[in-house]
Amino acid sequence: MRWYTLDGCGPDTFSALADGFVPMAHQFDDSQSWSAGLTGQESGAYKLLHWDQRGIRRCRRTHRHIRATPGDDFYWVIMPDRGDFSLRFQDAVTAIGPGKAMVAGLERPCHLEVPTSAAYAFQVPRTEFEHRARPRAHMSTVLDMRRGLGGIAGNMLRHVHAERSELPEREFNAVCDRVTELLCMMMLGETHPQHEHHMAVAESIRRYLRANIGRADVRLPAVAHALGWSPRQLRTVLGEFGTTFRDVRREEAFRVARDLLSDPRSTLSITELAIRCGFTPTWFSSAFKERFGMSPREYRQHRRAGTGRE
Repeated sequence: MRWYTLDGCGPDTFSALADGFVPMAHQFDDSQSWSAGLTGQESGAYKLLHWDQRGIRRCRRTHRHIRATPGDDFYWVIMPDRGDFSLRFQDAVTAIGPGKAMVAGLERPCHLEVPTSAAYAFQVPRTEFEHRARPRAHMSTVLDMRRGLGGIAGNMLRHVHAERSELPEREFNAVCDRVTELLCMMMLGETHPQHEHHMAVAESIRRYLRANIGRADVRLPAVAHALGWSPRQLRTVLGEFGTTFRDVRREEAFRVARDLLSDPRSTLSITELAIRCGFTPTWFSSAFKERFGMSPREYRQHRRAGTGRE
């Protein structure tokens, strides 16, 4: 896990930084006076950036950029606090301003216009979104962040950014997981009051599982008793979201495994880690790779190599 703050970046420095995330061709109006500040948080799973830009920037992602860096393993969520943005895929233009967010994949040629502005950019692994919802890769989805689930998700991103120096990777990933779930619910249209109430219950189930996998009994009767609900009530609530207790427990176990693999202090072997998280060792590696795009061994090596570079 790392975080950083860069102030007073000029066009060349900012272009190099931006290309480290998504390569594009950059054009700046009045490059002599253009400047920006950038802060970022990065874990093995998510990235959260915030920039404050003075001047206009136009970006163009071409077939050449895509061949070099496909960018097809994540989606970006752009949420402006100030300024209006536009993203164009061929003839389809999406514009957003404060109070809105845009979800888009960048594996197709596109044009982005960024005015004087301040905004958040949240990078989410494609598997996290497509596990629940299916954004349209060649277009962009606009979400209302002013109220309801959108207001909650937006505030969570702002608070995560504000606490960037205080959050270890496990906690950062846990909050980003929750934000991603809220965004998926919004894309699926699950925002009425009953769903919001049940979302809070489902969140308490996930939170309990995350804290107790490998440490306590996380079978349905034990979890229901700990939370003061009946097993039937938990099944009913989770059924509202088209899932089951077994699926939620497995999903949270995958996330615990992901965090343990990212922890440089962990001395657990892959087999020991699988057993601790409640998986059969022979099944765990292939299932983890299907879920996160890397085998457990590859994920651990990737994270530790990244930690060494940082």
